[in-house]
Amino acid sequence: MAKGSPTKKPKKSEQPEYIRIKFDLPRPYHWSTGRYLGKLYAEAKENKKLMANRCPKCKEIKVHAPTPVCPKCKVDMGWDWVELPQTGTVFQYTYQVYPLWDPHVGARWANPHPPAIILLDNGVYLRHLLEETDTKKLREGMRVQAVWEEDYEKRGQGFQDILYFRTIEE
Repeated sequence: MAKGSPTKKPKKSEQPEYIRIKFDLPRPYHWSTGRYLGKLYAEAKENKKLMANRCPKCKEIKVHAPTPVCPKCKVDMGWDWVELPQTGTVFQYTYQVYPLWDPHVGARWANPHPPAIILLDNGVYLRHLLEETDTKKLREGMRVQAVWEEDYEKRGQGFQDILYFRTIEE
């Protein structure tokens, strides 16, 4: 609207009509994990094993997430699965000092476990949480081991079945 021009107020009949729809949250649903994610989730839940598939051509291990086709070679991944070690070395970590805002729950989120990049013993990098929260004890190069959720009913989330990685002494 140009400066100085009169503003026209809409008539009552021109007012927008709003429709209000009420629904309850959350909306639970079931979905298929498929044959690749299903294998990863089942092995984690049933056997506490970290699994990933490996390309038959380039031999690269696909950790997140298992895939039917190698994105590099464009070949069928088939069923060449490898069990990942549950021990590794902290390559990098981040320690949060200030709690972050979580838009999903509308509140601040302060996870006490620092996120880290862990170099597993077979040379594969994995992003996960560390148990150690003391900043004086946290360091790159420390050896860690996976700690699994013990409650069988709570497992079934693949890599998320690991609560965190605990420092181990060598």
